[in-house]
Amino acid sequence: MKIHTDQFGELELADDRLLTFERGIPGFEEETKFVLLPADPSGDSPFFFLQSTEHAAISFFMADPFVFLPDYEVKLDDALTGQLKLADPSDAIVLVTVTPNQNIVEATANLKAPVVINNKKQLGKQIVLQNPNYQVKHPLFQQAARQV
Repeated sequence: MKIHTDQFGELELADDRLLTFERGIPGFEEETKFVLLPADPSGDSPFFFLQSTEHAAISFFMADPFVFLPDYEVKLDDALTGQLKLADPSDAIVLVTVTPNQNIVEATANLKAPVVINNKKQLGKQIVLQNPNYQVKHPLFQQAARQV
């Protein structure tokens, strides 16, 4: 499959890279088809881009939250597990949306509403966690943010 992106130009990707978000992403409900692109092609980075396959300009900067916050918890209820057709929790990928701000050290992550992807079935959904400790603009680099 070929997709066009504003950030990376035209890309040729395997069809099995296509992710389906049945109800889109809040604010982008019409966008249901995405691909997950590593920020670093070598795979050594915790950052990704969730790129729409339908609109070149729609791309979300994402991160693996567990790299930055090892105690981060996402509990999936039976309804969500069913919607994503998750047979095994290890098939789930959890990512958070990142806002880089002026300086990457000041980047924030939306811990309140992570994106959960079933890596086997290529299904995704953004969920809202009820944990009051998780913020929409959580400092991603907490240690660095304290020193600034």
